[in-house]
Amino acid sequence: MKRIILVGGGTAGHVEPAIAVGKWLSENNAGLVVEFVGTNSGVEVDLLAKSNLKLNRIIKAPLPRKLGGAALIWPLKFKLAFFQSLLILRGADLVIGFGGYVCPPIYLAARLKRVPILIHEANAKPGWANKLGSRFTEHLTIAFSGARNLGGKWSNATMVGMPIRKEIIEVGARDSNQIAAAKQELFKTLGLDSSRQTILVFGGSLGAASINSAIEESVNEIVGRGFNLIHAVGRSNPLPKMIPGYLPLGYLENMAEMYSACDLVISRSGAVTCAEIETVNRYALLVPLPIGNGEQEANAQDLVDSGKAQLCSNVQFSSVWLLANLNDLMSKSNAVKSRPVHTKFGSADAIIGQMAIDILDKR
Repeated sequence: MKRIILVGGGTAGHVEPAIAVGKWLSENNAGLVVEFVGTNSGVEVDLLAKSNLKLNRIIKAPLPRKLGGAALIWPLKFKLAFFQSLLILRGADLVIGFGGYVCPPIYLAARLKRVPILIHEANAKPGWANKLGSRFTEHLTIAFSGARNLGGKWSNATMVGMPIRKEIIEVGARDSNQIAAAKQELFKTLGLDSSRQTILVFGGSLGAASINSAIEESVNEIVGRGFNLIHAVGRSNPLPKMIPGYLPLGYLENMAEMYSACDLVISRSGAVTCAEIETVNRYALLVPLPIGNGEQEANAQDLVDSGKAQLCSNVQFSSVWLLANLNDLMSKSNAVKSRPVHTKFGSADAIIGQMAIDILDKR
């Protein structure tokens, strides 16, 4: 029986594509054992709890971005993570990596043990973990064409798109009557008026401070203009006071239905979020997180170019900016929703899964 190890961590953007591929592999190949590698404290703990994948854990050892105590002890933590990875890869036949700080020790252990590696890069600008992994494999897949701009092996990476949950794909396939019915049913439970246009705001599982602040300062005016506002503030943040038309939540559990019910999305531009927004055919105001190597702004570019999104920098975004531009954003949203749906996403899990099977068959 063949054993495949999926690895990715740090953000849902690394974990959710891995889960989608793992689910496809398990459902379509009875003779496979599919497992996941993560840490004790990453988002993968919660996300994997809802899947049937076994979670193998290694110590969290992200590369420090500045000098300090964390940088001094990092070599020891990384060495421990590497030795834990060697144990996990005993009997493994393939590693599929999705990026994030969990990947480097696994990639190095796979290289040492001569276990083949298949990589999926979710962002338009590959991160350091997958740059490292690319040194050990020719099997590179990408979600955005911009990743090829890195050159080298990335120039010939296979474009597969983003592995997306089936329920998100189904939202994109709904007609206007199905969307209206789903919205009416959902809003009964949420206590919102289904006749109002709805704005969905989120900033990832932990929330986004700048977005939360702008919404808090403008919520009364937004609701006063006749809009619903659904606002995911982040799991660890206190919930603002609920008022008619404004629903604050810690986390969006039923993301597919929320997409179906909304008219405008305001969010960060993580890779999974951008792929989902295109798939469900909604207009978005994207506020890229200003860290890393600029990947969030690059992720959003395809949506902007196709007229499905507008970018606003984190520094520029405020309640004043939002209120001044809100009516124009809603007008653009109405135009996008009336277009036919054409998405490049939807089959990436199957493509990556089949590539994995082909690699195993050649061993």
